[in-house]
Amino acid sequence: NLKAVFFGSIGTIAETSEIQRRSYNLAFEKFGMNCYWNVANYCNMLSAPGGKDRIKDHTVPDLCARDIETIHLYKEEYFSQLIEEEDIIRGQFLEVFHHCKASEIKVGLVTTTSKNNIDSLSKVFNEKVNFSDFDVITTNTDCNNPKPDPEVYEKALTTIGLRPEETIAIEDTQVNLHAPTAAKIKTILFPGEYSNYDQSVKPTFDLMNEIFEL
Repeated sequence: NLKAVFFGSIGTIAETSEIQRRSYNLAFEKFGMNCYWNVANYCNMLSAPGGKDRIKDHTVPDLCARDIETIHLYKEEYFSQLIEEEDIIRGQFLEVFHHCKASEIKVGLVTTTSKNNIDSLSKVFNEKVNFSDFDVITTNTDCNNPKPDPEVYEKALTTIGLRPEETIAIEDTQVNLHAPTAAKIKTILFPGEYSNYDQSVKPTFDLMNEIFEL
């Protein structure tokens, strides 16, 4: 029996990619860096997880760790401002979340984003979902190895005391599917607007039906 649904990256619950992209560009401008990521650039970058790695790999050569950290902090500040201005909540997440809570199925947010981003999102969701109602929320402080390593999913399973076969994981990018798969959890690809995936993976655009086979 299904006992928990794990939402992975924050993109599975909110359409954040465009706001993330704009936030990076504002951060580059504030830092004084001559760099701009357009939509096509950013879509390609999403094939690999990790915001700081994107800054390192797709801006200027030999950027030091301190500068990467500063730019990323700027980006998070802009992100927290911008997400309050738009309706970014994915409606199918709300449907699944409330169905699970009414059915005594646990719900997790198994992400390796920062606590700052989680706090910013929780304010946006406040009227529709109280983040304290999640049974587990992870951040980048909960693992040494980021996705696609399975560590953060294994931590979530331990936290709520369930076996992999009792859970389903939802991710919004193909690369991040490797994390729950490696943790032996059944996975669903629920792509966002900027998510790339190939024909080897079948995405779903009807989350409730995919999970509960209504």
